[in-house]
Amino acid sequence: MLSKKLQRGCCLFSAMILMLVVGLSGGVAQAARANAKQPSATITSKAKPLCPSSSCKIPLPGQVKRGIRIGFANGGVGFAFLNEQQRMFTRLAQRYGWKAFVLNNNASGPTAVSNMNQFVEDKVQYVIEFQIDGTVNPVLHAKAAAAHITLITEGIPGPGEYFTSDDDHATGVAAGIKLGDYAKANWNCAPDLVLLAASTPTGAASTERVGGDIAGVLSVCPNIPSSDFVQWQVSNDTATGVAAASDALVADPTAKKILVGGLNDLGVTQAITAAEQLGRASELYAWGGDGSDLGAETDAHYAGSIQFFLEAGLLPAWTIALELAAHDNVKKGFTPTNPTLIAATCPMSESVAATIPGLQQRGTKELAEYPKKTAAQLFCPAS
Repeated sequence: MLSKKLQRGCCLFSAMILMLVVGLSGGVAQAARANAKQPSATITSKAKPLCPSSSCKIPLPGQVKRGIRIGFANGGVGFAFLNEQQRMFTRLAQRYGWKAFVLNNNASGPTAVSNMNQFVEDKVQYVIEFQIDGTVNPVLHAKAAAAHITLITEGIPGPGEYFTSDDDHATGVAAGIKLGDYAKANWNCAPDLVLLAASTPTGAASTERVGGDIAGVLSVCPNIPSSDFVQWQVSNDTATGVAAASDALVADPTAKKILVGGLNDLGVTQAITAAEQLGRASELYAWGGDGSDLGAETDAHYAGSIQFFLEAGLLPAWTIALELAAHDNVKKGFTPTNPTLIAATCPMSESVAATIPGLQQRGTKELAEYPKKTAAQLFCPAS
């Protein structure tokens, strides 16, 4: 039986990225033992403020010029968090007296290029770009630069852009610590297998987050052999992903005490399903990677995840546009390890997630409190 979450076919930001990149790679997954060189643990990460510099304050309505033309190339349709981001964009444009232009990239690189051509015709000054095909980012940047459009990207960075993201390594570390804490409390730091969902085509985001998972586990249980860490390739296709996780489990037939983590909740849920199908989930403990299943997952093996507040992903990008409009000195950061702006995340148990508002209700609160408080400040549990 597939878990209820997978049966519902619910999608998420990480899954959107995987629609293309895993598809291009064939989505054929083979379990790979983690590199023998174990990364050092980084177990603390301070949340970065939304303001790109320590001295500036996010402009309020009336503190920046009205009438600025700004575009939002949304990632697709049918995703609740994208609908919420688009609603926030429209409302913020109204609040600041800016002219809003919204187009849908429809999870397609060529469509993103076509939409950029339209933004050029519309003579926008800023574009917030949310699309999943990193191969077209240089084309988008070149078209924007030629038209003197400032490009701000969510999700996948491109050259010379302003990029907003989470801290992938720190979020991985936070999830890994949760896995390590469980192994220490229940298995004396001796799990048989640490199964981690990865996506090689996703690049640095996967490398940093999964590497953070490993570092977090080792910060609690430093003597787990590197051979016990196994990575497998998550897929947006449920059957392919579950089969890949099954292959990893079959390759280690005696493992019973199993930790599951990795890039995103999609992969974690696929691994749980694979273990349940094989009758090997009795001692499995899982912690998700991006919070997309929080509050919705009913499988008892899913203990929690890293809450990304995906619906609020637009707000850091909007902040960058505001700071640029106010002529603040905003750095260009366009790699996952060095973004312009990092939004805070937090580890959250499934039980805590059930007590906070749902996505649309959170979005309404986040929009009302912007720019005074971030989503993390509003909803993350006190540490």
